[in-house]
Amino acid sequence: YVEATPPAKAAAAALAEPAVKGTRGALPAVGTISDLVFPKVERTRLKNGIELVYAYRNAVPITQAVISFDAGVAADVPGKLGTQQLTLDMMDEGTTTRDSIAIAEAKERLGANITTGSGQDRTTIGMFTPSANLAGSLELFSDIVRHPKFDPAEVARLKNQQVARISAELTNPQGLALRVLPKLVYGAASPYAKGLGSGDAKAVAQLTRDDLIAFQQAWLRPDKAKIFVVSDRSLAEVKAALDTRFGDWTPMGPAGTKDFSAPAAPAAPKIVLIDRPDSPQSLILGAAPTGLVGTDDLLPLLAANDSLGGDFTARLNMDLREAKHWSYGVSGNFRRAQYQTPYIIGAPVQADKTGESIKALQGDVKAFLTTNGVTKDEFDSTVSDSIRSLPGNFETSGAVLGAMQQNDLYKRPDDYYASLPQKYRALTVAQLDAAARAAIDPAKFIWIVVGDASKVRPQLDSIGLPVEVMSAASVADVR
Repeated sequence: YVEATPPAKAAAAALAEPAVKGTRGALPAVGTISDLVFPKVERTRLKNGIELVYAYRNAVPITQAVISFDAGVAADVPGKLGTQQLTLDMMDEGTTTRDSIAIAEAKERLGANITTGSGQDRTTIGMFTPSANLAGSLELFSDIVRHPKFDPAEVARLKNQQVARISAELTNPQGLALRVLPKLVYGAASPYAKGLGSGDAKAVAQLTRDDLIAFQQAWLRPDKAKIFVVSDRSLAEVKAALDTRFGDWTPMGPAGTKDFSAPAAPAAPKIVLIDRPDSPQSLILGAAPTGLVGTDDLLPLLAANDSLGGDFTARLNMDLREAKHWSYGVSGNFRRAQYQTPYIIGAPVQADKTGESIKALQGDVKAFLTTNGVTKDEFDSTVSDSIRSLPGNFETSGAVLGAMQQNDLYKRPDDYYASLPQKYRALTVAQLDAAARAAIDPAKFIWIVVGDASKVRPQLDSIGLPVEVMSAASVADVR
């Protein structure tokens, strides 16, 4: 790696520019920032017991809905990782009454969109539609959710696509690191350790239609579902429409279960170096297990992290990017999940500064958690920015819909976001420092480095941690 030579400084006179004679007048004063108005959230149930969580928004005549299933990455099938992803990909590839082309034509005619997704704890199928077409879109939505066909020809086609996607992930530094991370930070017995990108290529290649049907019947079922809706239509109208399409839905067979009974068993602190020859830079992930769970009150901790790793002006980024010029960007955040919430640092750095970058990150974290905590200026900036950004954060129905799901998952009150300004104003610097120091132990970090081992390995010896080297090719066998 060759350091860039800064250009010679131009003479000050050459940089001078003539004054601009504008015609627009003085800059306007900063306007008054409005307070957050978070809509009232109401709850009811469909005829079959599915809970409906609803918020009224009439800025645009749109209805957005999500069916959230208690599944997620933690529900993927052991020994067949990637089953959930393939099942979701197949949902809109045909039902018992429509093929994929008919579904696409119906979505276009209705102006609707159907999406699927998953996180650590939940699997979702979503719908976006003009409210004028609510009835027709819900008919299509329910057909996709309740009656997927899993046509063998389509299963074979999408399996090939998923295997190709896994192959692409295995060429990407972040894809490699994120496949190694889960077992190290969560422990091999944790259901979260199943989060291997798009899955295990060998297992995906062997999946059958029966495997997908089994997953769908075990997890994508009414007794594991909640429906979240943001709409300009009334709750009564929305509930009646949903009852028509989902009120008679009953589960088939036994429900799937997730077992979090095993105690967390993360790896001991060490460095895992994934050898990716000829990499011009290294990707560093630092993972610190914590005793936190998603239902904890993390507000003081998240506010403290704005100063450590959560913002552009946070310590980690300002050190490695702005002061040392070794990285384009560094961040540190809590990966919040229902049962485990580790702290993860991500830092792509130039290859010849890999070892020094880890030392710098260790030093920054340790100083923040001991002698150099949150400053008054950082605290004031965090509180002000957090409060003032709230109205913009929830301008859209989609943002409100996501917030409703987060509140439900982490067992927060439905008016949680409306109460945030008051909560932020009640925080103190001492409270933020205490929260960070109680949650993060700088001695527990596990480091994953993706880079050229021939250049990086010698830099790691002086860090004082055991170093394990594995080839990029062997990451495909991590299960």
